[in-house]
Amino acid sequence: MAGETERDRDETAPLPNEGETTAADKLSPEAKAAAAEKAKAAAAAKAKAAAAAKAKADEGPPRALPSPEDIAAWARGGDANVGILFEDLPLARFDVFVTKIRNEELVPQHWQVISAIRPPDDAEFERLPEVGRLRQHYRDHAVARRRLDALKTAWRELRGKRPSLWAVPDLLAAMRRIVAKQRPIDWNDLLTATRDLWLTSPMPAGKEQAEILWASLALVRAGTKK
Repeated sequence: MAGETERDRDETAPLPNEGETTAADKLSPEAKAAAAEKAKAAAAAKAKAAAAAKAKADEGPPRALPSPEDIAAWARGGDANVGILFEDLPLARFDVFVTKIRNEELVPQHWQVISAIRPPDDAEFERLPEVGRLRQHYRDHAVARRRLDALKTAWRELRGKRPSLWAVPDLLAAMRRIVAKQRPIDWNDLLTATRDLWLTSPMPAGKEQAEILWASLALVRAGTKK
């Protein structure tokens, strides 16, 4: 146009992409809704993955569970943390393990009957010959105190049944009551004290019960993944 200045041309020139449509503008409402839902799902999946990663990091490293070889060596008098198999174990999970032990016919199909209502006085426990034998067996006084305290807790749950008369079902019955009541206890001290009770027993039945305990713990370990 005659007399049109450069400024006039700039003001009337179309803006970049003016009048053009984007790919999103060409989508139908249904397609737009589907794309939005897809984006939401992707964001939710990403958030879920991040939360799972955080939860896994919060759990810390996996527990150092004993191997079958560790349990075998422990059953013969060695050292291993077999009690970790029962740490923070829910009652329902404990019952699952006991059912598996029963199904393998390692123990009878019924729980031991606990007839007494009130637990006996702790002084009775201290006077038991088998307790004295264990106290002499442990050269470390701190170890003796810990393990005998754990044994006493189970003894109280069994209403004073003498440990020298225990079998594996008695131990499991005491453990179940401890789990159900959420009593604090060091499981490794309890299991090791019971093992030593049987291994040092002058009666052949003690060695037999130690073997059954070994098989029972091996079964629990096989069902424990982490």
